[in-house]
Amino acid sequence: MGKTFTSKQYFTQLNLIYFAQAGIMLMFTAVVFALVYFGQMTTGQDDSSQLFTYTLVAVVVVGFSAAHFLYNFQLSRIDRSLSLQKKMPKYLGVLLMRSACLELPGLFATIVFFITGNFYLLLIPIFIAAVFFLLRPTPATITEDLNLTTEERRLLENPDAVIAETEK
Repeated sequence: MGKTFTSKQYFTQLNLIYFAQAGIMLMFTAVVFALVYFGQMTTGQDDSSQLFTYTLVAVVVVGFSAAHFLYNFQLSRIDRSLSLQKKMPKYLGVLLMRSACLELPGLFATIVFFITGNFYLLLIPIFIAAVFFLLRPTPATITEDLNLTTEERRLLENPDAVIAETEK
């Protein structure tokens, strides 16, 4: 038997990891913006700027599509007959994969901004941060995503209930 986590502990750690990904993306964007805005780094409009912008559009589409389809595919692979304590660690992996797929286009948009100097590209990481907030894990969304029973949802909403267990 491994370490157990109460609902409160699990959601605290889950949200810390989840929002750290969005926060790091926004901090990277802010640092790059500051470097460009205050003239520490110069950007240029050259022939490759258009290529990078088109590549960014493709990365955004692929990233969001991968986030959606891989998330649903991985969720469908979680055995519904498992106990809640076994489902929740699997859910964490699925959630991190989705957030990584969302984070990649934001980081790439910042890099393309750095290369091209197109300030409009900074809207992409801001939009992705909003998507992170809208898709944040809550007891309601986890219940819906994992098709939990009423009893499992009650455990999820009880801050003192043990809802996750890791293996040694």
